Amino acid sequence: MALFFWLALFIVFWTYLGYFLALLLISRVHRRTVQMADIEPPVTMVVTAHDEARRIKQKLENMLKIDYPREKMEIIIVSDGSTDGTDEIVKTFADEGVRLLRIPERQGKHFGQGRGIQHARSEIVILSDATTYLEPDAVRKIVRNFADPTIGVVSGTDQARGENLAQSGEGAYVRYEMKLRELEGWVGSLVGASGCFFAIRKELAREWIDDMSSDFYMPIVAHKNGFRTVPETEAIGYYELAGDPQREFSRKVRTVLHGLEVLFQFSEIMNVFRYGGYSLQMISHKLMRWLAPFALLILLVANLSLLDSGSVYRWIMAGQLALYIMAGIAALYPSLQKVPAFKVPFFFVMVNVSIILAWVQYLKGEKQVVWEATQR
Repeated sequence: MALFFWLALFIVFWTYLGYFLALLLISRVHRRTVQMADIEPPVTMVVTAHDEARRIKQKLENMLKIDYPREKMEIIIVSDGSTDGTDEIVKTFADEGVRLLRIPERQGKHFGQGRGIQHARSEIVILSDATTYLEPDAVRKIVRNFADPTIGVVSGTDQARGENLAQSGEGAYVRYEMKLRELEGWVGSLVGASGCFFAIRKELAREWIDDMSSDFYMPIVAHKNGFRTVPETEAIGYYELAGDPQREFSRKVRTVLHGLEVLFQFSEIMNVFRYGGYSLQMISHKLMRWLAPFALLILLVANLSLLDSGSVYRWIMAGQLALYIMAGIAALYPSLQKVPAFKVPFFFVMVNVSIILAWVQYLKGEKQVVWEATQR
């Protein structure tokens, strides 16, 4: 039991703190740079939308305010089987050069992205969600990384906003994840990009997969083809948090499920002898994070049997109980989710529960190729 206890504790520690600290230390002595330049190559922006009539106008207006030469920026809206008037709204922007690509029957976001890339006239393609809005300089900032011929994928930086932010641990989690990506970029290459805003070299899309998360497998494809994936901390894509916690929870389950599909489809990337440090990053950032909920369960069970084995076990048990009790109280009394002492434990437990449910769906062979967008 002691062996199980310390192994589980290591997995949890490494997942949430150890890996971060290791990257921080490595970056102090070894930091890879990017040869940036203020370039203005032609770019194509692809947005996949399904029944987004409520907000597609705002998204297009946001894109048209981007500070980039208009003659060098192509905009393609892929309507994925929309039936709510999305297509008609997009057509009103035709005079602005916005192209509508309609898919008659709904196929899913990643299928739509692939079709949009096929129709792109530019060698640099920027993918963003209909629910993500870009800062005016976001395209300039993300594109400057492609001046470096070794860069294949560039991830934008997520920023959560909205009145629901104060009562959610999402904001702190997003900031942590963005810093972790920054460290990964300094040390080597990202193992995943921002799903709502990232850019790729079109040549990498030759290996496009229609029903898997492109923001995860594209960095893997890039690495296998000799390219790096880096973050651009100044290219901001922001989104509003959903007011419905259940929708946010479902989104987290779906995100992890898609991640598991990609990880095991490209399982060879975890071969340390072949991919070295990148595989260690993949194991640390993805696999161990998705194993952490099971490590937490093992830690709790093992800890119970070791309470008489020393004060260190009793102190750790007290910490575990405090974490779960506070999360439970926050679940019962949602108003407490605005209080940092409660919202952080609640968010931590909620995320790990969503990972367990994603594993259940994955092992049952369930897929979510199409889904209802989170209402933000």
